[in-house]
Amino acid sequence: MSLLGIGLQSLRASQGALSVVGQNIANVNTEGYSRQIANLTTHAEQKGVQVSHVQRVTDDFLTRQQWADTANYNRTDIYATMASQLDNLLGDASTSISTGVDNFFNAMQNAVDDPTSIPNRELLVAEADALAKRFNSLDDYLARQNSEVNNRLESMTEQVNSLSSNIAEVNDKIRIAVVAGRPASELQDQRDELVKELSELVDVTVVDQNTGEQTVFIGNGQPLVVGQSANTLQAALGDPDESQFGVSIMQAGREIDITNELSSGQIGGMLSYRDEVLNPARDELGRIAMAISESMNELHQTGIDLNGEFGSLMFTDINSGQLMADRISAKEQNLSNLDTARVEITDLSKLQATEYELIFNTRTSLTLERASDGKTYTLDSLTQVTNKDDVTDGTYFADFTTGELVLEVDGMKMTLDAQGTFVEGDRFLIQPVRNGAAEIENQIKDGKLLALGSPIRVSSGEDNAGTGEASVSITDIHAPGFSTQGELKPPVEIVFNNSTPLTYTIMDMTDPAAPVPLDQGFGPRENIAFTAGEAIEIDGYEISIVNKPQAGDRFAFEYNTDGISDNRIALALSNLQQADVLAGGSYQEIYGAMVEKVGSTTAVAKINTEAQKAVLDSTNNTKASIVGVNMDEEAAKLVQFQQAYQASAQIIRASQTLFDSLLSSI
Repeated sequence: MSLLGIGLQSLRASQGALSVVGQNIANVNTEGYSRQIANLTTHAEQKGVQVSHVQRVTDDFLTRQQWADTANYNRTDIYATMASQLDNLLGDASTSISTGVDNFFNAMQNAVDDPTSIPNRELLVAEADALAKRFNSLDDYLARQNSEVNNRLESMTEQVNSLSSNIAEVNDKIRIAVVAGRPASELQDQRDELVKELSELVDVTVVDQNTGEQTVFIGNGQPLVVGQSANTLQAALGDPDESQFGVSIMQAGREIDITNELSSGQIGGMLSYRDEVLNPARDELGRIAMAISESMNELHQTGIDLNGEFGSLMFTDINSGQLMADRISAKEQNLSNLDTARVEITDLSKLQATEYELIFNTRTSLTLERASDGKTYTLDSLTQVTNKDDVTDGTYFADFTTGELVLEVDGMKMTLDAQGTFVEGDRFLIQPVRNGAAEIENQIKDGKLLALGSPIRVSSGEDNAGTGEASVSITDIHAPGFSTQGELKPPVEIVFNNSTPLTYTIMDMTDPAAPVPLDQGFGPRENIAFTAGEAIEIDGYEISIVNKPQAGDRFAFEYNTDGISDNRIALALSNLQQADVLAGGSYQEIYGAMVEKVGSTTAVAKINTEAQKAVLDSTNNTKASIVGVNMDEEAAKLVQFQQAYQASAQIIRASQTLFDSLLSSI
């Protein structure tokens, strides 16, 4: 090749290299730009130089690591942010349930001290109302957080769809460029940046194709982008709990639920927060509210108010027909047609703060799975009874030919009655405590209606010589003995006999002039061996006598007429503050444990966020050091190729001089 040709080729190569350097410098601040290198190659036999290709500097491993780290950081960041909001609310004295419980029981203590005081009674009514409203308000906040998750899911799925559509469009442009043999470095940078934005929302897996295109998968391998086409995500109503949105992907006209497959990115972080923090906190709050309602109601209904009438409900009846029905819901595709579906709370001490899923594996077999720990119950693990009225904890009654099922576990009794038989594959969601805090309401509006006194008056005989002390507790206010308002039928008297060992007789005092041994259908109750503290059961109530009575001692039990100064039920209600009503402790101990759990979860989430941020920054810095534009390096190359360009011009000038000399010599 002539000297002129070599010079021209060198000039073009230097000009091309300068263009690449200029492109790098121009895009030094462009997000996601990968620097480019002009690769020069020589022609054999001294035929000059050329730019063989422009290389895009990239590191596939670091790029994919950046996507993964971005997804993990965004998951922990949104998780920690939402958990921190809840933690601050639960611990705030102005909204804390523990503060409300303290205020309520302080007012209760005032009523214990003087049950005849109307102001004390009205204060107790006010604090009961305030406590219920505190539960309502706190649950309302948790419900708003749940709505916020739903709204964000809708917004984020739309962002995912926009990004996936753009990725598919860029895929097509890259495919066309590859086929035409044109460089596609900027398009590849644009696509990598789009995938990085996508990884902020959801975890991604990317597979390169021979055509230069990429296939993007999310979840457990669900294709989001395939070549030039993109599937769409949507936030869908939960099934059967419509209050909790899920995420589904549309593929070939089919909607596939992938909610449980999304674990990273902001979407995965919100779903994890809802499942791991929000729902458990709401369940625990509901369990505490239901425990207060039921334990208070149970005792309050055994007392008498200032009018001498039995107490009514103090708080909401947790086993009203509507509330029992609301605790169970069927999947949309279920085929069983139910006449009855309800969940009754039977034992607070066994009640769990979680939800359950009931699955009919076949028409005659089922699995009940507890969400909190994954524990499963099958019919084989329970005891069958032949009468549905005999079902207790750990037992069940089933007649699958008529579609009847009654099953009791964890302090709740599930009753399902289908028209015909149950259908294989049917699923039911059971939420025994989820709405407990929203449903609690104060039912007493007048302090005079507070039933703080016991309906039974206990009197010791004037001539008692022993140290015996008698007390009474109500076991069934609906028993025949309380059937007539203002009366105890029959009034009774326990008389200790002159015998060794000491015995007693329960006397029916309907006719005080002619008392007879009590006979409630099981024979006269006389000459019974006495054991201190042993429960003496009578129709609707239970008597306990402690210490050492002597022969001839008497204890009378009659209706507590005009017992307005009696505070025995108020005292029993007050003692509930320290009682282990629920498994794990008292109301406030359970609430404190919940607050502590949310707090520790929040602290761990914040630490994880900081750690993930450090990992992401490290990955970003490492990648930037490899693929990013270094201005010092580019400036040196600029000088290098500028000088090469000038030298190439000198080669051309020398060639022209030689040519002119040759012409002049002819």
